[in-house]
Amino acid sequence: MSVLVHDLIRGLLRQDPRTAVMGVRCEGAPDLRPAVDHAGVIRAHDACFPLQVYVQDGFGRLWMLRGRWTYAGRELGTAAASVQHFWQLLAAEGG
Repeated sequence: MSVLVHDLIRGLLRQDPRTAVMGVRCEGAPDLRPAVDHAGVIRAHDACFPLQVYVQDGFGRLWMLRGRWTYAGRELGTAAASVQHFWQLLAAEGG
């Protein structure tokens, strides 16, 4: 979980360098989606985490963000392997 929080904070700071993350709460079990190739080997895998993120923006406003943080692995087990991550905001309360 600490890697996820670290990646999430880095992403939020790119949008607003004065953001302060007050807390992160996982709302449930991650949604895991492996995909196998014709030989049955996992070559892609998505792991999606439903989160509530409590932040104070650069103007001092408090927000509760609800969304999903996803890690998407592709070409796993090959030289072309990559893992990307992204945030999908579903709701924002506060401000």
